[in-house]
Amino acid sequence: MDSNISAQDLRSGRSVWEKQTADLPVGRKPAASFRTDIIVIGAGITGSFIAEQLSRTGREVTVLDGHAPQRGSTAASTALLLWELDAPLIELESTLGFGRAAEVYRYSFATVQRLLALTAELAIPCDAVACPSVYLAGDRLDSAGLREEHDIRRKADLPGAYLDRARLLNRFGFDRPAALVSPAAGEVDPMALAAGLLAIASARGAQVYSPVRVVDHDASASGVTVKLDSGLEIAGRALVLATGYEMPTFVPAHRHRINSTWVMCTVPQSTPWPDHAVIWEASRIYTYLRSTPVGGIIVGGEDESLSDPQQREALSAAKTAALRRRLAELAPRANTNVAAAWSGLFGETNDSLPLIGPVPGWPGCFAAYGYGGNGLTFSAMAAEMLGQFVAGGRHWAQDMFALDR
Repeated sequence: MDSNISAQDLRSGRSVWEKQTADLPVGRKPAASFRTDIIVIGAGITGSFIAEQLSRTGREVTVLDGHAPQRGSTAASTALLLWELDAPLIELESTLGFGRAAEVYRYSFATVQRLLALTAELAIPCDAVACPSVYLAGDRLDSAGLREEHDIRRKADLPGAYLDRARLLNRFGFDRPAALVSPAAGEVDPMALAAGLLAIASARGAQVYSPVRVVDHDASASGVTVKLDSGLEIAGRALVLATGYEMPTFVPAHRHRINSTWVMCTVPQSTPWPDHAVIWEASRIYTYLRSTPVGGIIVGGEDESLSDPQQREALSAAKTAALRRRLAELAPRANTNVAAAWSGLFGETNDSLPLIGPVPGWPGCFAAYGYGGNGLTFSAMAAEMLGQFVAGGRHWAQDMFALDR
């Protein structure tokens, strides 16, 4: 047995999704120990994707969460659906080689399209919309770097256009040396999406219990067992860890780190750029923008390498002021008055690839962590991959995304 998950204060403030979404019901608590097929720990966006995927194939699924459903890090997400990774393709090529790097990018592109199609197929009311992304020149890739990135994307059969300063200013109003404009990105309400996925899984028979805290895990060739803080035990054939930034100590984490990010949403207004585009920068610490269905502009960034909630909260006023300045610089016509402000943790890896796959040394245990700026995209990717792993199969990206790579 291994006692290894401690509760964390995952976010501060109240996000725009909480202001717009009705209070979600808290799940039940189990009355006795029992056995199931698949245990999923985490009822946020990743756990909800996984529960929907596994229940679709007829699996008996039990979902556990120490928080109320969708009330952890999912509530703090800005929910940009990007198929572009935090690491540009030209950087990923240097570590993986062109062929494998291009495969990862194409897989991410296909995942965003499947995610948007799934929300339509399941009729989940989560304001999902397809839109272009605008990748502005920054301190990671300048105009020449973006030109080179555009060329390698074309070689990988990925869509997009390079805009110089004049074309960028004329089309989107951003005064930057250059940008890449890519189709087939998107945005969504993350809490509504997670709630919809979990409701569909529940209608298929999945059991959801929260708030219940897992304090111990055990795994052997005969199956897995988790112990709750109530003393009850749940046994199963497989265990899937989707606990966001509360990572158990037995999961390899040498590539993973926890940071904090800050976000604000303006009062409703006419978005000062066209096509409902999502905006981000080719910078090491980048600002990212999107709009909401009611016209608010969400601005995020100002990331720091810290996870202490008191430190994060102490910086909130200054970070919100900095985000207002960043918005004014990027979009001078925008109204920067704040309607909501919040902050939260996010995990990332040193190669910008997710951690998805079997947990080494723990038979029947699988995990999905380390998402960076591609949170929702990698969550959907994790569900598809873990569905194959739980069924005893392999996946072509398994080695690249391995937890102990």
